[in-house]
Amino acid sequence: MKEGLAMEVFAYEPLGFDGYLVRVEADIRTGIPAVEIVGLASTAVREARERARIAIRNAGFEFPSDRILVNLSPADLPKEGSAYDLPIAIKILSQSGQVAQIPRPLLVLGELTLSGEVCGVRGVLPAVRAAASAGIQICIVPAENAAEAAQVEKMQVWPIAHLGEVSPIISAIEDRKMPSSSSMAGAMEGEDEKGLEPDFSDFRGGRALLRALVVAAAGRHNMFLAGPPGAGKTMAASRFPSILPDLEDHEALDIASLYSLCGDRNRARLRRRPPFRTPHHSASLEGMLGGARPVRPGEASLAHHGVLFLDECPEFRRDVLQSLREPAEQGYVNLVRAGRTIRFPSDFQLIMAANPCPCGNMGIPGKACLCTPEEIRRYWKRLGGPLLDRLDMRIAVTPPSSSELLSSASSESKTLRRIVKKARELQIERNGGPNARIPPGSIPRLCRLDGAAERMFRAGIESFGLSARASHAVLKVARTIADLDARTEIGESAVEEALSYRLLGEGDAVWPF
Repeated sequence: MKEGLAMEVFAYEPLGFDGYLVRVEADIRTGIPAVEIVGLASTAVREARERARIAIRNAGFEFPSDRILVNLSPADLPKEGSAYDLPIAIKILSQSGQVAQIPRPLLVLGELTLSGEVCGVRGVLPAVRAAASAGIQICIVPAENAAEAAQVEKMQVWPIAHLGEVSPIISAIEDRKMPSSSSMAGAMEGEDEKGLEPDFSDFRGGRALLRALVVAAAGRHNMFLAGPPGAGKTMAASRFPSILPDLEDHEALDIASLYSLCGDRNRARLRRRPPFRTPHHSASLEGMLGGARPVRPGEASLAHHGVLFLDECPEFRRDVLQSLREPAEQGYVNLVRAGRTIRFPSDFQLIMAANPCPCGNMGIPGKACLCTPEEIRRYWKRLGGPLLDRLDMRIAVTPPSSSELLSSASSESKTLRRIVKKARELQIERNGGPNARIPPGSIPRLCRLDGAAERMFRAGIESFGLSARASHAVLKVARTIADLDARTEIGESAVEEALSYRLLGEGDAVWPF
């Protein structure tokens, strides 16, 4: 942004993850007193003229008794929400000479009450990030959102609680003063969540299941858990985040931005633990992918850099389940609205859990299944082959034995997290990311097999007729197993274990396809 003679005021339209900066312009000239707002303003934005008129007067200023035209640029971008109140009011005050004209661009956000109080709005963090990327170094935001905005480095954040505070704030900016650090107390990080996470200290499942969870965590592999009710599927999945490594700064900031777009100020802070989202099986397509009006991110995006867990997944609507196929592979969600494509990030790790049949008793010794073959077929048909083919690991979960339930032996999540972190660091150094995200073109180089390992892989693929995607998944899981064992080469045992994680559902009775 170039500095000019007049003060440039920018607002923000939270359309998608990146959003758009909106230039607020005002022209005041002699004529019949009126305020007109142009630039595809919604009803809520057009109402800002009345809120701004009364708030300016109640804040001790004089509202110009002239003809005022407010332009929101770009003009072809739809504008929604009440966050335009404060920037419109400040632009009118600066054009009428009641506050100083600063030759520096400002980002201004906030909703006004009739008394002049400034209320918090959603999307402040992504707005400040967009402004910083555009070269804007100063922002005026509601006091409620100040801590959220202060997470962006090299940005002067001026909190405002009442419109009457505009003059001293503008004067301080004009004098090159800096905002008080006391107003930003507690801005940087949210509370430590590590102690709040359920961990594996009370988990009494089988060692094979725990091993599979560690492999999935180390390589960020999508996973399917199949087993009868009470076998421990939900318990294992809910403790899965406790063994994941902490987030990097940019990852934590991305997640905070997504929660800011949802209006959740409590979670729009830097948090080091990966998100864990568990939507109810009645979730709609908009709730899963995002949508509504104004457009907000869905569960798939709120699980960005974390885990999306679908418990009792066959109970979800089929269209909702199938909509996850592209985000699970691409790492983002594209929503097309009125000829405009809106994108939200959705690089999540998918974990799905299901019973073997609607009643849950199929294949369980000593229990009778009450489901008809047609009911079982419909139950599994909701998942569909293409979605299941995108799940690298498929684990059969059996109920723990009585001796395991009474055992005092347990696993510490901290120990498992260190193992996972070490393997993940090897992958980042070698691949630039986790093994599950290795592109197909790099698999022959990064997942090379020799001798007995190659022969076992070929025999497994031919015996079970695995697809090309499934074959690549086996190689990537085998690469993760080798990383956990600190081995440079993928051995025969790693391939054998990787194949065992893939075979469930390839024609057996537990998975009726």
